[in-house]
Amino acid sequence: MSDDYRKSTEFLSLVRTIIGQQLSINVASSIYNKFIDNYGSQIYSLQSNIEVNDLKTLGLSKAKSETIIKLSYLINEENLNLTKTMKLPEQKAKDILCKIKGIGPWTVENFLLFSGKNQDICPINDLGIKKGIQIIYNLNELPSEKKVMKISSKWKPYRSLASRYLWEIVDQDINFL
Repeated sequence: MSDDYRKSTEFLSLVRTIIGQQLSINVASSIYNKFIDNYGSQIYSLQSNIEVNDLKTLGLSKAKSETIIKLSYLINEENLNLTKTMKLPEQKAKDILCKIKGIGPWTVENFLLFSGKNQDICPINDLGIKKGIQIIYNLNELPSEKKVMKISSKWKPYRSLASRYLWEIVDQDINFL
């Protein structure tokens, strides 16, 4: 299984997750690689002189550029500690990170799933998760978030691992019929 979202620093893991919002893995990886080529693979935040247009030239949208710049500001100026945040329970991490415009539950769930120590996260509104459940449960349509919650509750406390398997089923086009 690919660890495309796990990076050398928590900042880069969260940046990769932000970049990946509503993009295919290939497109997101291409943009992320340009980001790394420009800013390095061992950074903990961006310098304060980076502007939205600097990030837009890499293929990022204005909104994602603003989110990454705001994240860097919070790390540099307000002591946001992503190492501590990723070790928090899911809801506490969401309470902190979802205050940042452009970071919502899906972003936090994926950041924690791939970077944190929490082994019990299932991004219930993720399309890949829904497709995986549709495949293994032989459903005629994508499950609702409520149905995903009900099904995934059976996988506790290993929903993170189950989520990764679901994505792999979809990525590898595995069929259970």
